Amino acid sequence: MAVNQHSRQLTLQLTLMLFLGWLTLMLWAIYLWLLHGYPYAFAKIDNLIAMQRDAITPVYQGSLLAAFPFKDKPNWVLTIPYLSKLTLNDFAADLLQKSQQFFQLIVLISQCLLVKIIILFAAIPLFTLAMVAGLVDGLNQRAIRTACLGRESSYVFHKLNYYLKKILLILLMLWLALPISITPGYVFTPISLLMGLMVAMTVCRFKKYL
Repeated sequence: MAVNQHSRQLTLQLTLMLFLGWLTLMLWAIYLWLLHGYPYAFAKIDNLIAMQRDAITPVYQGSLLAAFPFKDKPNWVLTIPYLSKLTLNDFAADLLQKSQQFFQLIVLISQCLLVKIIILFAAIPLFTLAMVAGLVDGLNQRAIRTACLGRESSYVFHKLNYYLKKILLILLMLWLALPISITPGYVFTPISLLMGLMVAMTVCRFKKYL
């Protein structure tokens, strides 16, 4: 029961992280749209997608990333015969155009977030390696502490375990929400080091009898 509740809570947190990242990017796109116009907003978002894609394409040629049509620019027009024959006043025509532009921005932002998610999945081996290294180091420190009759306390373990998840979710959400292109190595290397350190500090505080 506790495991199911923990899984649901983790799923909810990850979903919230993705939604907040998408919402932040969407608000940024709307801000550019309202302040500078649709062509400028479209160009900025398309450039962001291209820079994010180019950051990993040389390394992951032929991977899942190549299967998505990120290079295709959505440039849809009204093609419904019935509606195209109607005589629309200026307000209705402008509203229809704005609706199409808004939908195109949604598609572009979704593409941008999808590229970021793929980059995040590509960094999973790095995170795993850092956590394994932290686990080994933490177990060694725990063995030394128990052999030397060190102090037993589960308070630090539970606190670190709690804050580890919070910090990771916040950092990943900030990266997903950033409307600028940053080389993934500059972002994920410090995060992986932090993960390894936090895992080591958490594991070394395990009680003597697990």
